This record gives sequence, C-alpha cells and structure tokens, in this order.
Amino acid sequence: MKTWPIRDCIYVAVCVAALAYAAATMAEWLTIKSENARIAAFSAGQDMLLPRHAAAELRAARGIRLLAHDRVDDAQAEFDAMGDTASQARDTLLYALANAHLKRALEIFNSAPMRQVAPLIGLAQSEYRAVLRHDPRNWDARYNFDIASALTHDPEVAAYLKGDDMARERALVPDAPGAPNGLP
Repeated sequence: MKTWPIRDCIYVAVCVAALAYAAATMAEWLTIKSENARIAAFSAGQDMLLPRHAAAELRAARGIRLLAHDRVDDAQAEFDAMGDTASQARDTLLYALANAHLKRALEIFNSAPMRQVAPLIGLAQSEYRAVLRHDPRNWDARYNFDIASALTHDPEVAAYLKGDDMARERALVPDAPGAPNGLP
C-alpha cells in the first residue's frame, strides 16, 4: 500500500479549502444578487412579501415603498421585523417613518383636534431622536426634529403632550387681562 507524502496531503487540503471558499463566495454572491433584484422590484413599484429572515436592506426598501403609498402601519411592521440591531438601513426606514408621521401631523394641524395631532408630533420627535442617537451628523433628521420641536412650542400642542386636555379651551381665554393672544 502506497502512503501519501505529507506534501500531497497539503496540496489536497489547500484545494479542498479553495473549493469551499469559492462555493461560499458564490452562495453569498447569489444572495446579494437576489436581494438587489428585489430592491429593484420595490423601486419599480412591485410589492412582495419578505421571508422572516430577510436582510435589513430589503425590509427598509419595502418599508419605504409602503410609505410612498401611505401604508404607514405596514411600514411600521417592516421596521419592527428588523429587530433592535443598529444599521444604516434601519435608521433610513426610521427616518422615513418619522417624516411620514410629521407630514401627517402637518396635514391635519389646523383641522383636527389636538388629541390627533400631538401624538403624531411626539412620535415623529422620538423617531428623529433615535435616528440622531445613531448618527448625530444626520442634518436632515436634525432639521426635521427642529420643525417638530417648533410645533411643540405651540401652547396647545405642548399642553396636550403634557397631558392637559383642556389646553385648547384655555388658549381661547387669556389668563391675564390685556395679555396678548397669539404671535406678535
């Protein structure tokens, strides 16, 4: 019986390792190609359900597409499915959700009661804060947070966020005679 010299065993081991590496790289490439095709489909307007183990980038792309069609609850479900892992895709979807909440609050600001407007503003503020915690240099989130904060300086909104349900009624009647009512 012929034994293999040690050099031949090393050659075989290196070849097997190279084949395993090539197979793993090919599987990763196919996964990335499939994810990119799905993201392109979302960008083209198609919608599809994602598997439970889908990548954060896929969930963010689907969530942004859902927000474009005013399906905020479905986009929130995609965000929740991402879990608590910090990633740029998660922050991107959170920023888009905050924008959707702020946009809705601004749309109904003058026509709806404060009990509908104030929670949307508070939610947008907390989402902008979360984005800024992960990326303090995100100037878009900082700007939009400032817009939402300016809305909370409105006495009615600020009082409602503090739990004062009678703020709107009191805002119509000033506390002191001669006190200005509204902006100068």
